[in-house]
Amino acid sequence: MSETATRLQVQLKRPAFELEVDVGWDQRVAVVFGPSGSGKSTLFEAILGLHPAASVRVRIGGLWLDRAERGLHLPVEQRQLGWVPQDPTLFPHLTVEGNLRFGAARARGGGAGSLARAVDVLEIGDLLGRRVDELSGGERQRVAIARALASGPRALLMDEPLAALDLPLRGRVLPYLLRVRDELDLPILYITHDPGEAIVVGEVVVVLDAGRVVASGPPREVLWSRAVLPLSELLGIDNVLDARAVEGAGGESTVETAGGLRLVIPTPLPRGEAVRIGLRAQDVLIAIDAPGRISARNVFPARVARWELHDGDALVHLEVGREGRPPERLVAKITPAAAEKLGLGPGCPVYVVIKAQAIRRLA
Repeated sequence: MSETATRLQVQLKRPAFELEVDVGWDQRVAVVFGPSGSGKSTLFEAILGLHPAASVRVRIGGLWLDRAERGLHLPVEQRQLGWVPQDPTLFPHLTVEGNLRFGAARARGGGAGSLARAVDVLEIGDLLGRRVDELSGGERQRVAIARALASGPRALLMDEPLAALDLPLRGRVLPYLLRVRDELDLPILYITHDPGEAIVVGEVVVVLDAGRVVASGPPREVLWSRAVLPLSELLGIDNVLDARAVEGAGGESTVETAGGLRLVIPTPLPRGEAVRIGLRAQDVLIAIDAPGRISARNVFPARVARWELHDGDALVHLEVGREGRPPERLVAKITPAAAEKLGLGPGCPVYVVIKAQAIRRLA
């Protein structure tokens, strides 16, 4: 692990809960993932320095904030961490600009550059004169993120920033989060209990359950591991695929993944545009015989890698794509009775059926 890596070692005991975390990573963008009550927010509070009684060693982006064995414990106000809680908690008596200037007042050198950059990246220039109570939920969240960035932080901590938004609003705010990730050279720690969100946002994922790290590593691999599947929040987990538009007509597009899988999606895209798409496991249908005339726009052959029981459902792991390329992985959720009736087993050839309307664009 490099000297610029992030390292978290936290021990905190409470009467009904114990947090014990020892994990590190070299990647810049990390997602802390787990069900409600797993200790995600408590871990962030410890990183912020809000639990002085805890035994803590924290290094973010190569800088030690806490090092218990050397007596180092930076005060909260000296940590220079941008904090975006689940509830935006904007000051209602200030305009949007006033809220941003409050954040910028914490920045070294007055924060003018940080404030201007935050306004640009979050595209909120036309909101500066507005009152907080005049903003939509998505606008409030963008302003909250901009306020954290205006403080000129050395790292950004976001605690489920999309959780309070309905699905359409999440779709509108997510591209701004990705722009923050891609355009600003900041270490980012991001809490979520949504697996699709974790895959889209993170370079590495740390999975917490009951105060312990149960898995960590690349999101696509870790979130399908046997250590993570039993977590109760993974009902309706998404498949997430990166693709590129190859053709389009009539309000829809055909996209192709690196593995050669072609899918029709209900989104018009210019040829060559990169896109990230999501698909719920329960929207992936399996057939043994090739379907005949059918309304679903996506029907293609696949191979069963394995299937397993999870919470009363059968999760069928499928490999799909073009011969000669690394296969794409999809997961279908069906009933155990259906899996038995179809005679599914490792290596079994099947057909996958997916309605175009079941596929949603993530980024």
